[in-house]
Amino acid sequence: MKKIIFLFVMLFVGQITFAKDKDLLLKEARQFALDKDYDAAIKSYKAYVNIAKNDNLKEVYFELANCYFKSNDTKMAVKTLKTSIKKYGLTEEDLIYSQVLDAKLSDITIVELYNDFTRLRNRYVTYQERH
Repeated sequence: MKKIIFLFVMLFVGQITFAKDKDLLLKEARQFALDKDYDAAIKSYKAYVNIAKNDNLKEVYFELANCYFKSNDTKMAVKTLKTSIKKYGLTEEDLIYSQVLDAKLSDITIVELYNDFTRLRNRYVTYQERH
């Protein structure tokens, strides 16, 4: 019985530690972005996305795309937002009215993905229906 209780306690502590690590990683990524260390921010955001797979990461994807854009990698910024459309159902309104996403990047993304937007959203809807 003591072993079972010990196991539950260790699992609980592990989950708390994991949640703190995840939160610290996002905080670190945001600080790197504020400090304009975009390469470090990108690495931290990507690590966070890998850990937080089941969370709704729309805003995080906006922040990651901003870092790519501000480091002059517009292609990766648009690709990141394209991924967000497929995974999280990002809409044109999300791009237009976001308080997080760089306005110029929003415009570029809408222009580049205009013809593909419906197809990408349909992928999201199909994925949601299957799961």
